[in-house]
Amino acid sequence: MKLTYSNLGGSGNGIGIGNGNGNGSKMSLGKSIKMYLTIFIATTCIYMVLYQYHISQEPFAGSEVVKHQEKSSSYIASYLWSPISLLMANNSIQTNSNPLPTTTTTSTKTITTTTSDSTTTKATISQKLGISSDSIETVSLIATRPTLISSRLDLRSGLRSGSGSGSGSVGGGHHKTVIIKTSTTPTTTTATTTTSTSPASGLVTTKLATTTAKPKAKQSAAAKSITAHSDHAHKTRPTFVAVSQPPPLYIITPTYRRPEQTAELTRLGYTLKHVANLLWLVIEDANKTNPLVAHTLDRIGVPYEYMVAPMPEKYKQTKRAKPRGVSNRNRGLQYLRQHATEGVLYFADDDNTYDISIFEQMRYINKVAMWPVGLVTKTGVSSPIIQNGKLVGFYDGWIGGRKYPVDMAGFAVSVKFLKERPKAEMPFKPGYEEDGFLRSLAPLDNSEIELLADECRDVLTWHTQTKKNAPAQALNRTRYRDTNLEFIDKLLVRP
Repeated sequence: MKLTYSNLGGSGNGIGIGNGNGNGSKMSLGKSIKMYLTIFIATTCIYMVLYQYHISQEPFAGSEVVKHQEKSSSYIASYLWSPISLLMANNSIQTNSNPLPTTTTTSTKTITTTTSDSTTTKATISQKLGISSDSIETVSLIATRPTLISSRLDLRSGLRSGSGSGSGSVGGGHHKTVIIKTSTTPTTTTATTTTSTSPASGLVTTKLATTTAKPKAKQSAAAKSITAHSDHAHKTRPTFVAVSQPPPLYIITPTYRRPEQTAELTRLGYTLKHVANLLWLVIEDANKTNPLVAHTLDRIGVPYEYMVAPMPEKYKQTKRAKPRGVSNRNRGLQYLRQHATEGVLYFADDDNTYDISIFEQMRYINKVAMWPVGLVTKTGVSSPIIQNGKLVGFYDGWIGGRKYPVDMAGFAVSVKFLKERPKAEMPFKPGYEEDGFLRSLAPLDNSEIELLADECRDVLTWHTQTKKNAPAQALNRTRYRDTNLEFIDKLLVRP
């Protein structure tokens, strides 16, 4: 096609191949538009050819090329106007439909990690560390995946073989096995934890057996390295460490039948639940155990011994102040002399409030320890007086000629120190129970008393008192028959 251009914008002479001036102008305009479109299409095709060539030279993975092409606004145009791109697309389709032969491997890996018998493990660790095997706890730790054991372990420490003696004694077993199965992808872990108590040393030994099994997996050669790296993250490696259990705590709590009994035991019990290696001795002033109390203790889940120790009749008949809780506490001292070998005893009334840090502090005392107690008498606190790091006296709203004017919640005693004084007990003398018991631990010098709670500069226990409530009235069983109130009424404690 031969075109002659002359004065495209003019009106008279126009283009030299037209029949007339008007018709020649229209034909010239249409040919010009067609020419510009042809040039635009040719330029676009050249651009897309270069673009496709550039893409073909990039070392991208197949998935990345697809993503890149999907994001390109010129992707459709490249297939419409570029024969080379169409050819490359056909080659890509053929490559995907006829993949190169690859080697598929199937591997099965089984990793089994089990702990040997606790006695053998303890002996091996003790030989390496040069310490006694009785003070070693064997624990299998999983370095990469911690396992949460939500079930409660019934830990009984510092007890000799045999169940607790005493009238109406209620207690759980001293040995419990918990099996936890945790399913994860791509591993399945089964952990078996066995907890037992060493009667001689009062220490708890935990044996954890972990078995990790990997499922079969089919992997291509191209993805083998990535999968191997992912599998490595799920591997577990057993680590054995020697952990010495803290000394056991024996919490002696006297209680008696009243409307607030189960409520106060619940509050104290859930405080003690945060303390490790503890045995709760709940001793009721009654002739027989109360099923409601036993049910409450079971629900809380703290290791406990539930016993009864009624007040002697001669003190019940008196019109003066009664020595409440004395028979209960002396029964607890008798239990410790029969069953405990080490640890610390503490008298924790069920209506007091405790900061759990005080339990960890008293755990390591040698003989006797003391600390302040808040909300006591008109002074607001009962505390030893410390000057230059030494015990020089006692601060209390009522001294009453007592050598040790302290509150029942303000001292703890070592079990070994108690057993060295077989006659130590609490007297049936109202107001002088603490002083009489501490006097019975003689010889005891003030310099031997350890000062806790930041050398008696902090208050971690409070002598709180629950408001007295009148006994609940009897339920009208005729009116409320077959309702939930019949069940609730059974949970109310009436004197």
